[in-house]
Amino acid sequence: MDEILKFLQSKKAKITLSFVSVGYALFLVWLAWLTYSHYLRPTNGPALFFFFVLINLLFGAIMLYTRRRLVTKISSCFFHPIILVILFLGFGNWYLAVPPFLVATVIFFASRTGESLKTVLGTIYLIFYVIGVIGYLTLQEFSIKLFDVDLSLRDENYDYSSYKTYRVVRYIDPPSKENRIIKFYVEKANEDIHLPFLNCEKFYDAEIILTARYSKMPDIRWMDDNTLIVDGKVKNVAIKDDGESDDTAVFSGETSIIT
Repeated sequence: MDEILKFLQSKKAKITLSFVSVGYALFLVWLAWLTYSHYLRPTNGPALFFFFVLINLLFGAIMLYTRRRLVTKISSCFFHPIILVILFLGFGNWYLAVPPFLVATVIFFASRTGESLKTVLGTIYLIFYVIGVIGYLTLQEFSIKLFDVDLSLRDENYDYSSYKTYRVVRYIDPPSKENRIIKFYVEKANEDIHLPFLNCEKFYDAEIILTARYSKMPDIRWMDDNTLIVDGKVKNVAIKDDGESDDTAVFSGETSIIT
């Protein structure tokens, strides 16, 4: 035990452990990508929050231990801009933004970065956060969407193809809206990411197949793993290796209204 403690207190060990801060920055970038391209659905909210806090505390403890190392000092200057992206793209998912925000703030002020630089960067970060929150609320006020779909309207009852390669997802207008509309999208379910206590369902690059009146629900069902029947019409959603749709019976991408 004494030898382990002696090693951890050595300069070489601290320099090596300081690269954990780079890993944390990459971890935050990965979270930002998840909030951009995936619909995040917790399977166990309390357990997810505890697990996520534990991960952040582990990173935070190591970075606090190596706060005097150059790598940690440099990395700590980039955490907040990435967290701002997470906050902006995943506004409302506080379990994703709050723990990293607290860890990044503690490490930023605890690191041995020059006080002048801390003051300048801290002011810039504060301005960015204020602008980001105001910008998001402004977009919401004018009903400007950050994504092609409004995730708050997503119906979590999906229709999967036979091998769960694809799924049909519905976005339904709220009951308070007159002439409610329902939109049907096809998503690549095989590109989902399943984490402990969290399902990340990829909605980025989903393809809209139909827009209909809610009062007249169309008949949409799977014939096999990559073939849909939409009101009697066959639609093929197969994707070839080059990333393009199959040439036969592809979705046109056009939106049709059923009245």
